[in-house]
Amino acid sequence: MSRQISALILGLSMAAGCSDPAPDTSPATGAPASQVASASGGMVVSSSEPAARVGADILRAGGNAIDAAVAAAFALGVAEPTQSGLGGRTQALVWSPSTEPFGIDGTTVVPIGAPREPVTAEDGYSVIGIPGTVAALRRLHESGGVLGWADVLEPAIALAREGFALSEGEANRLEGIAERLSLSEGARGVFLTPEGAALGAGEVLRQPDLARVLQAIADEGSDVFYTGWIASAMVADFAEGGATVSEADLAGYEARPAIMTRGRFMSLDLVGTYLPASGGTTIEALQIIERLQVADLDPDSRAVAIGDALVAAYADRELARSDPRPPSEDATWITSPGRADEWAADIRADVAGDSPPVRDESGNTSHLSVMDENGMIVAMTQSLGPTGGSRVTTPGLGFLYATTLGYLDAVEPGERPWSSQSPLIGLREGRPALVIGGAGGRRIVSAIVQTLVRTEIDGRGLEAAMSAPRFHPTGRWHFEQLDETIEPAGAAMARARGHSVLVRPFEYYFGRLNAIAVLEDGSLVGVADPRWPWGVAIGVDRGG
Repeated sequence: MSRQISALILGLSMAAGCSDPAPDTSPATGAPASQVASASGGMVVSSSEPAARVGADILRAGGNAIDAAVAAAFALGVAEPTQSGLGGRTQALVWSPSTEPFGIDGTTVVPIGAPREPVTAEDGYSVIGIPGTVAALRRLHESGGVLGWADVLEPAIALAREGFALSEGEANRLEGIAERLSLSEGARGVFLTPEGAALGAGEVLRQPDLARVLQAIADEGSDVFYTGWIASAMVADFAEGGATVSEADLAGYEARPAIMTRGRFMSLDLVGTYLPASGGTTIEALQIIERLQVADLDPDSRAVAIGDALVAAYADRELARSDPRPPSEDATWITSPGRADEWAADIRADVAGDSPPVRDESGNTSHLSVMDENGMIVAMTQSLGPTGGSRVTTPGLGFLYATTLGYLDAVEPGERPWSSQSPLIGLREGRPALVIGGAGGRRIVSAIVQTLVRTEIDGRGLEAAMSAPRFHPTGRWHFEQLDETIEPAGAAMARARGHSVLVRPFEYYFGRLNAIAVLEDGSLVGVADPRWPWGVAIGVDRGG
């Protein structure tokens, strides 16, 4: 089976030249047609064309949504190595008609031997934590995959071994960090030419070391990564380079069940994951917005109300840091109808208060949305942190490590730093309606919220909702960052409150989402965010 899948993937990649999506456009928005797809069976939406094709071909080969998501996630680590990979962190969310929804938390962990004083470096060995992605993908596959473990890894192995042409986006990101990559012997040997330059768009990137590592994981499972020869190579390199991850840290790592959170927005029953992820924050903001009845507000008031609701939800997330209650209780509290009522009343009364600005986070992350013909859904968000993460690769292993220490909010040794990853599933009358998630740090939450306001309150289709302008709040009771294509709504009112308004281009600063909607007739529409021209939605028809 694995050779059959590999041949299919490589044939499609070579036929397409492994290049950027074809420039055919949608007459409605001018977006590349490959960013929007319809299907009667399954759907895969990814920020990377090779990864999306891997997931779709796994569905065609008889795999379910879990198989497709795991295969595409490993392929993402090959095709977008600056965004996600074996050295990173993962949040996965699953729903199927036959099981209760569940999530898997594969967040990186602060090593036990990490210094208690804040790490100030932006990259290098000192920022490396314990990787979680391999354990998370293994646990996800064991939870319900129907193809063999080796089968779902084979496409990524082939992609790494045979190579692929770099997209313009990935080539630009590698060029932007080439100077930092050159400081790591391992990264320099993989991602740069002998002269120290990054490969350009369209040039072929082959990763034989990564192919060997992936093959070992396929043959021996995740144990080889955490306790076998791969772990030994990592620990030896960490000791020499100054990382604090130990042999015991790796051996003790566990991808654990995520804390689940639920809520309701309009007719959607929402399911997400809570700390260290931010699904509860997304749900809370939406519930506050519903109570503010924004459909009845003028454009200025509506925009400000949405911004206020977002910052209110961020404020409750910060409260959790000093809350003695278990996170599972916090998840229930922040998504309760009563809490949304309290915030809505305060916002209507314009009750303001002092708080620090909303902390920003880097937007370099990957999100996969997958659905199969039986209605199983997987929403998965993966990240290295800033572009290229730590910019460190262990010689002979071929992958970059995420930034953990000094990047996300300070935590103690052994803890999992929080992030804004927010994979989300929406059900309507108990049936799948939506799967969505994205990249963009804090702008993941604001992008999802504004998209769902447009689909559920305004009645727009998914493509139109994701193509619409966005804004992002940066402090309590105000927002300062607006998409340059946004209507004047809210800008004048924000300025009247004494806040500056920073206008940014229509670009992926405002988040980049990958989503799937289920239409009334049961067909699927997949949309890759138009802000990210390299994203792809690929549909699989029933029987196809």
